[in-house]
Amino acid sequence: MASIDRIHKSLSALRKSSMVIPLNAGKDKWIVFSDHHRGIGDGADDFAPCKQNYLSALNHYLKNDYGLIILGDAEEFWENTLKGVISKYKDVLEVEKQFHIKDKLIKIWGNHDDAWNHLNKVSTHLFPFFKNIATHEAVSMTVALPEDKIGNILLVHGHQGSIASDRFAVISRLFVRVIWRNFQRVFKFPLSTPAKSKFLKDKHDIAMHSWAKSFDKQIVICGHTHQPVFMSKNHLDVLEREIEGLDHDAPENEEKIAAILSKIKQLRKKTTAIGTLVADNNPCYFNSGCCSFSDGDITGLEIHNGCIELIKWSENNRSKIVSENLVDIFADL
Repeated sequence: MASIDRIHKSLSALRKSSMVIPLNAGKDKWIVFSDHHRGIGDGADDFAPCKQNYLSALNHYLKNDYGLIILGDAEEFWENTLKGVISKYKDVLEVEKQFHIKDKLIKIWGNHDDAWNHLNKVSTHLFPFFKNIATHEAVSMTVALPEDKIGNILLVHGHQGSIASDRFAVISRLFVRVIWRNFQRVFKFPLSTPAKSKFLKDKHDIAMHSWAKSFDKQIVICGHTHQPVFMSKNHLDVLEREIEGLDHDAPENEEKIAAILSKIKQLRKKTTAIGTLVADNNPCYFNSGCCSFSDGDITGLEIHNGCIELIKWSENNRSKIVSENLVDIFADL
């Protein structure tokens, strides 16, 4: 795991050097997805059970004129060759291509698909689908209403600063491709699920949060951990605080409490990180979750109509988990 100082240094450098695009908070619409980990369709392919939900989501966002931000680790190149993954998921790339044709696709690379940091590989494998596409390590959004700028959003995969990803990536890939992938194929144990360590997950989240809150009116959105986070709290935090605030003896709360407990049970199957991420309430850190949950569900972040929302797609249907007005969020930063 990276030190917090190293993560902060990497994020600060990207904040200065990343491409800047405007976001009209009242007009523009974006969906942020990350961590698909598309493989070659075998037992080690974490995206396979999520493919149909993802395609349903993309078709919905195309029809509703959203832009698509792919926030890293869309492809799993630590386990597979570029040619193998691209060949397997041509149909998915063809749908993503429709966003690029509309000039509404932003592709950010992560540690498992950092091949897209090399122009020769991008031109060979991506240009046939996304003509002359530019790939990024990070993108900054200047958020404004028609009259005034209200803040900034840094979009980044989130692996920056880690020793395994930044310094020993070649060794990490070799281990995954030669050893771990074979283990995965036999036992169908997903590599892309984060390590079963609440400490490491929370340390990463705290690093992201503490970096963003050191700047005025700054939000950071990342992926990497596969753990959805909204306004610096994961979904379990939100639900557990909600249920604590209800009168458990009141008959009118019985159904609501049962529904919340059911959601908590489902989420605990997907993540071990259930504690509060940060000590304060600065709502500057968001995480899109992933498109590689073993049950086929996917999560993402929608930005539209002046709001940001954490959403889930399950059985080809969209559900809103939590939503907040961007103006209100930036007012608290």
